[in-house]
Amino acid sequence: MSTRALFIYPADFDATTATRRVLEASKGLFTELKFFYWARNGHNKDTGDAFYEGIPKEVFLKVAPPRSIYVVWLTIYYQWWLLNKIVKYRPDFISAFYFYTAFPALIYKYLFNRNCKIVYDPRDYFAVCYLVHPIVTWILRLVDNVFMLLSDRVIFPDRQYFTYYGMFTMPDWKYFVIPNSTEDSFSVISHESIYDVYNIPVDNIIIPIIGYFSDSRGKDLYFKVIESRVEGVSFIVAGVIRDKTDEAFFRSQPNVIFLDKISYIHALWIMKQSTFVPLLYNPASLNNKHAIPTKFYDSLMVGTPVMVTYEQTDVFQLVKNHDLGCAIAYDDLDEFLEILDKFKCNQFLFNSDKLRQYFLQNYDFSIYKDGLNEFYNNLLNSKVNN
Repeated sequence: MSTRALFIYPADFDATTATRRVLEASKGLFTELKFFYWARNGHNKDTGDAFYEGIPKEVFLKVAPPRSIYVVWLTIYYQWWLLNKIVKYRPDFISAFYFYTAFPALIYKYLFNRNCKIVYDPRDYFAVCYLVHPIVTWILRLVDNVFMLLSDRVIFPDRQYFTYYGMFTMPDWKYFVIPNSTEDSFSVISHESIYDVYNIPVDNIIIPIIGYFSDSRGKDLYFKVIESRVEGVSFIVAGVIRDKTDEAFFRSQPNVIFLDKISYIHALWIMKQSTFVPLLYNPASLNNKHAIPTKFYDSLMVGTPVMVTYEQTDVFQLVKNHDLGCAIAYDDLDEFLEILDKFKCNQFLFNSDKLRQYFLQNYDFSIYKDGLNEFYNNLLNSKVNN
């Protein structure tokens, strides 16, 4: 049976590893597939990743300035843009990633095509991602829960929904819980020396700062650590830094290598040869406090320990119980510098093979792939029975 599928994103389509795993799990289920996404930096996406080649894509090319009223207007405009594109494409299946894409998908389903199946993949729990007034938080939480209620299926990254966020009862058949992990890509990571490629002194330890960068993800502490100019430490910063002042800072530091946006496999290569991967999230946000970051799984995949904060309660317990890395208090410069010194002096020793085995036994996407495929297959087959 012909199935026209659509994946929609509020940012670059490869900003989440969920894209890769959905494509892997849904092979053979869709006869036609398209991506709609928002290139927030104003540039059409070209990852150089063969994984996404051949998939038609339509892009919303409007620059989204961080922390501005204009970006609120653009977000509303993007909803309208999406709805018009969806109506024109007339999909039978929509996978809506993040809070920002669910509304136009559901409008299309309930006003234009009741047979369309909507899978809502929220990635994070939107209402608890930001520090706003409690009434605003409650309203956003209600809206997000309504989105989940109205969707045909929901994919959760963990059990947080049921523990901290859920407002409505959800039947077992409607949801699938899968960690923010991905398939094991260790075998395709380059063996080239990062020290040779970026001309890093061979005795230096390497600390990566990769991906989305913001005030709530340790920005102030990273700046302080970098400015401390600890001897024998090199930082590699990679990602689209939306605040040009932050980018200028990184480019000006002699102990920082700045790479702009890089591919997922390139990021894994850097993490594999790093000393540890810091995952510092402001615990004032309930989502940050309980979330398990995607880079936690990626770090374990490549056998590199992580640094988290004590206040990130869920991931800290995993790190502590299974010896997966180290921890500091959020925004504690002295503790961060002490950790650097211990790694430099070989006082912290982690077994890369042990870290990888923990990933392979608990988080490798292959563990969940068949279940996710069945989840999609059952949904698509239910269309025939309607």
